[in-house]
Amino acid sequence: MEYLAQYEDFLIKHAAQITTFESSLRSLTYLLPGRFHDAEFASQAVYAGLNLVGLYHTSILRRAAQQKAKQLNQPDLAQDSAFNKYLLFWKQRSKWNKTASNLLSILAYTQVLIEMGVRKKWGKRAQWQIIAFLEAIKVILRLGLLQTTQDRMTLSPTHLQREVDPATLETRPGSARAGTHQGERSGQEWTRMKDSFALDRRDTSDDIEVFLMSKVLTPEKLRQPPQMTHVLPSLGRLGEILYLLRPLIYVLCILKYGQRSWKPWTISVMVELGSQLALRKAFDGLSGDGHDNRMPLEKQEMSRRTQMMWFNLVRGAFYSHITRPTLERYCNRLESKPLLNMPAAVLRDYLPLWESFYFYTSSS
Repeated sequence: MEYLAQYEDFLIKHAAQITTFESSLRSLTYLLPGRFHDAEFASQAVYAGLNLVGLYHTSILRRAAQQKAKQLNQPDLAQDSAFNKYLLFWKQRSKWNKTASNLLSILAYTQVLIEMGVRKKWGKRAQWQIIAFLEAIKVILRLGLLQTTQDRMTLSPTHLQREVDPATLETRPGSARAGTHQGERSGQEWTRMKDSFALDRRDTSDDIEVFLMSKVLTPEKLRQPPQMTHVLPSLGRLGEILYLLRPLIYVLCILKYGQRSWKPWTISVMVELGSQLALRKAFDGLSGDGHDNRMPLEKQEMSRRTQMMWFNLVRGAFYSHITRPTLERYCNRLESKPLLNMPAAVLRDYLPLWESFYFYTSSS
């Protein structure tokens, strides 16, 4: 425990540097595939390890920010976003929600590594068996989230986001941050008037507006977590359940019809489109006048799901018959051109991975 406390203290004192190092090393893992033997496995091992450690680091930094905000009597230093408030509320309300959320986060970062390891050790048949098993586990966990949130839309990711400014944790006691004044008796930091607004700049009105808006209590700030998303009606619950079942349906179709068959891909796309249509109809019906009645978190999640549909272009029969041949021709044209051949080489290294490993492009 002593070493753990020392590590946490070191992390807080060097939060900015460690955050930058994490980002740099995470970016490096995208360039490793194809560089040496088993580079893909090594890359995924590093990537999974970094993200799991990152979750631990996030919890430490959030706790440190809350303690400092309490000491300085400045709640804004540790104010959570609507997303974090929402997730934290349901995690504190239900142990099952907390457990399911944590397991889903761990699986999200390790599923590719698990798939690679199983294929390397036991072969392709075992690979698809573990894929089906993991997708079934995730469906159970997500259905649990749907139940514990009282039939509300499941948001992604399922872990708290790191929203702490590392620079705010590195200030020493008795010293004020740049642009602030620290009271001698209270120890509180206040923004200097001359630094609040740049009076000699043309965008002064914009600075003032931003400052004032940060102090305004908007409806979004006043909403309690249960009010940040709607309880889904029957049609909405059907759409949400379809979305949660979609990855498992796709894998089961692959096991039955094979990877090169168009049936799994077509069924999966139809289920996903049906899910989105049902959810949109349900949200439209909540207002009764056809207007968009979704909350900001629901809009954010629907936008993410719409963007994730692009993954259908790089998996299954569509990838094998259309996308991969097109990308190979593109790489062949660029491989003889300076500078352009570098991204083409990286892309070529990923082409077999997208075809061989399901979780690279599953979006689940």
